[in-house]
Amino acid sequence: MDVDRDLLERLYQSRLEDLRGIAEQHDLSKSGNVEQLRARLIAALVLTDVDLSLDDLQANPEKGLSDLLKVFGIKSSGSKKQKWQRLWLHLNHDPKKLRAESLPDMNRDELHALCVSLNLQRSGSKNQLLGRVAGVLGTEDGSWGRVKKSLRQGKRGAPTVAVAAEPTPATEAPTEEEAEVAEVTVIPVDTGPAPLTVDEGSGASMLELEARRAELTSQLREFLLVGRQHDEMDIAAFIDDLGRLGFGIQHAEVREHILAELTNMVSLRSEEEATSGSQPGSWRERGALNDLEAARAGLLDTLDVILDRAGGDIARARMEFELAAVEAGLDLDLPAISGRIHGLFDLQVSLKASEHEMDPVTARRQRALEQLYRGGTNITPEAIAVLERIENQMEAFERVVETIIRRADGAFTPVEHALLVRFLERRGWNSDHPEVRPRLLAAAGVLAAEMGYIDAADIPALPTSLSLDSDQVSGVVESMREVLRDMGREPPSLASVSEPVGERSDIDRVKQKLDSADELLRRLSGGSD
Repeated sequence: MDVDRDLLERLYQSRLEDLRGIAEQHDLSKSGNVEQLRARLIAALVLTDVDLSLDDLQANPEKGLSDLLKVFGIKSSGSKKQKWQRLWLHLNHDPKKLRAESLPDMNRDELHALCVSLNLQRSGSKNQLLGRVAGVLGTEDGSWGRVKKSLRQGKRGAPTVAVAAEPTPATEAPTEEEAEVAEVTVIPVDTGPAPLTVDEGSGASMLELEARRAELTSQLREFLLVGRQHDEMDIAAFIDDLGRLGFGIQHAEVREHILAELTNMVSLRSEEEATSGSQPGSWRERGALNDLEAARAGLLDTLDVILDRAGGDIARARMEFELAAVEAGLDLDLPAISGRIHGLFDLQVSLKASEHEMDPVTARRQRALEQLYRGGTNITPEAIAVLERIENQMEAFERVVETIIRRADGAFTPVEHALLVRFLERRGWNSDHPEVRPRLLAAAGVLAAEMGYIDAADIPALPTSLSLDSDQVSGVVESMREVLRDMGREPPSLASVSEPVGERSDIDRVKQKLDSADELLRRLSGGSD
């Protein structure tokens, strides 16, 4: 790659009017600012045999890209991808117009085209595309779009390096022709990365932070629920967690912004708490509170759905609930409304958490106890004593159940039921008591299902009515007799029930039943006796 050093130095040091004159002499476009015009002239007049299209830049070896960047007088260090991205930006864009701050003004198609040219991922929302492009611009900030100052001023003693001459062995002296070539092909060398005046990449991280503002606000509210706002260690731990969520906390500007938002959230929470129990302070607030009361029932129903769908992502659930409140027409700009909305959310989350606060072992034992004591208002004291013993030794009971089911290869059939009852009887548990046995088997089934040995469908079901002793049966029968006497009918005796039916045909019996039904209908409708 041969270059005209004199022409290159002239282009470095020429003003806009001089560059336009050179472009006019060579019938080239004179549009653009001084740096764009200079880059166009270097490409057309100095690098006449070099293809600077996007495909060729990407295919160019890393050393070749470094040499090209040096010819254009811009930063030449970095990875291969960074080099061709920087050179493409230098050749095709104005750094005063293509900045991270200007990206939100672009539409999605323009951002997508930039992602294609910079070989970035192209899928996702506009904010995602914006963040990717902003990341490149933040990394390359100050590295393209302008020739180095030392080259523009023609400073003497600027370091130079030959880029076209092949290295010769130390034992051979270069010929006169080679020396001449080496003399005319010297160009400036890059002494290292240009110093950055801002935290590299912070612009992209700030844009992403702005795009995720709702998520950050939700995370801040979660921190204020359990965190200690005056504890530096606690705040540092919170910011570290934000980093794990993808926020660019490695940049000082981002951390300072998060701390500022935390301070604002503390003030907002204080204002919300001050207005939560007070009377409306303005006509607008009064109307907003009325709207909240009208929408409360629907919001609670929506919140249940949001929490079930969100699983453990409470911050995202809070964002969705806040959006639902806005869609319901509530004015969340008022602290009295936003405080009540987030108070509803926090209360519901607390109720949900109390349901799941136990560890899995405690939770499954609790569900087993629910089976033991279901319908416990009518349980006899003797059965209660047995159930309490099982409750006090639930861990041992669980181990017995697990051992029996594992020996049966995961089966829990009547055979295992009988084995469990007999084993516990030998331990003195009175497990065959008519009120205890069905409850005990149901509780054992719950434990087995929760531990993954059987399906939930195989859990023994509690009977609709538990076994009664003879005295209880006699009491029920006598109660039924009293009901019949109150209706004016004599209760049937054993003799009448066992009396032979006779020779009546089936047709006569059916006819008699139909006549009885007709008579009953006439009485109900107020007919004759």
